[in-house]
Amino acid sequence: MKRRHLALIPLSFLMAATGVQALGLRLLEFSPVKYFTAEDWASAKATAAKALKQGKDGEKFAWKNPATGHKGAYTVLNTLQLEGQDCRDLRIKHFAGGVNGGGTYRFCQTADGKWQTQGSVQVK
Repeated sequence: MKRRHLALIPLSFLMAATGVQALGLRLLEFSPVKYFTAEDWASAKATAAKALKQGKDGEKFAWKNPATGHKGAYTVLNTLQLEGQDCRDLRIKHFAGGVNGGGTYRFCQTADGKWQTQGSVQVK
């Protein structure tokens, strides 16, 4: 059931989709998202969407599920234009099941308004 929720936050959100398939989801064994409940996913997804849609550079958006103690934060690092698309670099941090994890990923807005990851990035 937890794997079904991977599509809720474009887990491309947490790692590039090609990377997930290439690793056969094995990477999730060492990731806090392995422990996320449906409620955790809902909170994470809503908070990430808010950060991408309305966050200012440097602004941090956090969520926490009091029922599980799981939490996360999304920090908008910068906003840029790439090939005519609005893009944002987002630092993602999650904590669940006693495990911390995250990374920095670039998201670009598609013509239909959805945010799609371009993969991990290194931001100064």
